[in-house]
Amino acid sequence: MKVSIVQKKSVEYLILTLFTFALFINGKAFAQNVDYSGTSAANFLKVGVGARVMAMGDAAIATVDGPTALYWNVGALSRIEKDVSVTFSTMNWLVGTRNSYIAGALNLGDAGTVGADIQYLDYGKIEETTVYDQDGTGRFFFANDFSFGIGYSRQLTDRFSFGVKVKYIRETIANASADAFGIDVGAVFLTSFFNNKMRIAASLANFGSKMKFEGRDLSVTYVIPGSPTGKQIPANLSTIDWDIPLLFRFGISNYFIDNKMWTVLGAFDILDSRDYDVRYNLGLEVGFMKSFYLRGGYKFNYDEVSYTVGAGLDFTQFTGYKLTLDYLYLNYGVFGNLNQFTIRIDL
Repeated sequence: MKVSIVQKKSVEYLILTLFTFALFINGKAFAQNVDYSGTSAANFLKVGVGARVMAMGDAAIATVDGPTALYWNVGALSRIEKDVSVTFSTMNWLVGTRNSYIAGALNLGDAGTVGADIQYLDYGKIEETTVYDQDGTGRFFFANDFSFGIGYSRQLTDRFSFGVKVKYIRETIANASADAFGIDVGAVFLTSFFNNKMRIAASLANFGSKMKFEGRDLSVTYVIPGSPTGKQIPANLSTIDWDIPLLFRFGISNYFIDNKMWTVLGAFDILDSRDYDVRYNLGLEVGFMKSFYLRGGYKFNYDEVSYTVGAGLDFTQFTGYKLTLDYLYLNYGVFGNLNQFTIRIDL
């Protein structure tokens, strides 16, 4: 199917609108000359998922082709060819935490593709300390972050796809928690350059409500000063609202070699956020016989992390259905080495 000039112009205008909208939102902070570093809640939403694209330095939004598109760029969800696709990913994260992710997608044909995902960051068991018991009270509490999303994507033309995702976000520490809702939008455009191999993509993630902690751990009792009876008054501490991390990504990818023996994929992403400077992600994937892959990437303008490496195995030729296993090695500076494994099955 050929794409008309009108359709191409519509694609260009849509991506430009996403880009302009994100710059407008982030630009409000710059116009006021205010530093918003460290002012976002639910920062686990910045922790990437999927060993394949993370091994390529997070240069993801134009390369992602599985259910992890629900995290990186929901517009790419419709690029899944099989009827059902499921992925599971787990990674040891910083200071003893663990980030896990599961996602599934259902291809409805011409009606589009729907999917759902869950991201869960577990902080583990934490010992309680107080001003008077700084070595610990012997009591423990738990903390975790959770996100559940439902997304929909459709190919509007044979070259352009667009998607939207709504998500519920919750952070919990001991007996206090905060909730929010967010929206992601994304688009992917397959250009006619390099034998129809080059993709351009844009996404806007976490546009939504603010978070405010509430719960019984914020309940306190005050003793009235000077009261002869020591009268006590129950009260609740009030916390302020915090924004969730608004992220805008713009990316490009291209298969420089794509044949039965070798594939060479390169990608470059620009990441802009309201609470830190613009970052850049560069990635490369080299595949042999569409079964074995080596990957590497570099992340510019990050505090601790720089290079990433990884590998992947695709068992499709042996199983008759798509089964992949991917691995990521990430050196996170003073925080040590991190590892992530991802399994994907398409039926």
